[in-house]
Amino acid sequence: MSLIKEIEFVILKNTSSVSLTGNYCYLNCKHCGRHYLNNMARVKDIEDLVKKGFTSFLISGGLLEDRKVPITNFADTLYTLKTKYNLKYNVHTGYVDESDIHVLKKIADTVSFDLVGDQQTVKEVYGEFDYDKMWTSLELLVNNDFVVKPHITIGLNKGEFSHEQKAIEKLKKFGDRIDEIIFLVFIPTVGTEFYSYQPPKVAEVVSFLSRVRNDFSHKKLTLGCMHPKGKYREELQTELLGIVNKIVQPIGKVIEKAERENFQISYSYECCAFSSNGRVGSGARGAI
Repeated sequence: MSLIKEIEFVILKNTSSVSLTGNYCYLNCKHCGRHYLNNMARVKDIEDLVKKGFTSFLISGGLLEDRKVPITNFADTLYTLKTKYNLKYNVHTGYVDESDIHVLKKIADTVSFDLVGDQQTVKEVYGEFDYDKMWTSLELLVNNDFVVKPHITIGLNKGEFSHEQKAIEKLKKFGDRIDEIIFLVFIPTVGTEFYSYQPPKVAEVVSFLSRVRNDFSHKKLTLGCMHPKGKYREELQTELLGIVNKIVQPIGKVIEKAERENFQISYSYECCAFSSNGRVGSGARGAI
């Protein structure tokens, strides 16, 4: 595999996350336990965040009993704010039906969609969630010409590999209609059922993504913001230089390594799901 000598570093400072359900999620999945909803803003906060310099938002939240994020309930308000302030929205959806398409067309600049590659992993992590409906929802979005950014969490099931390669195989049928895959890595999170488990070994993650790189030589691969911190993050980001196209929340040592090794570096400052307008050069430093 030939290494890529270009890297985009995404430093999140212009995008904020908004939960449409507060800290509620019907599923209460074992890897998340509603934990990541607690620090998200609410729709009522968007105008204040715009005044602080935010230009885009991840519109997300927990899933309701119908396994959807309630986009429709907030669509008018979100559209009004979008047009008033020229905002960009990256939308998490859950299940999608034909009835959702019109609403999403009004507000979504891109759609981030979590994917799991096999039914057993869905059952063990998410519980009452329909594996087939997940994949037909993705197909519906793609067929309606949304810019869809699939998210695959490596080590989702207790930090072990289970579904990842199967998800990659299923994505192959979409061809060029999907231009980027965003990879997350399981984080043992306090208060969740999976807290006692370790993330997958860095070497295994790197090996897997190297194989994905070979399978998708012309597709953009991104290490998303959700991956363990500390020494793990430093090692993972370092090893993925030359394999992935984008790294979110890079640490300073990784940026320095890319500079020393003469990578062509660009920077962007919004959620990685948006098409970047990064600038080439040095001088920015990431999060530790």
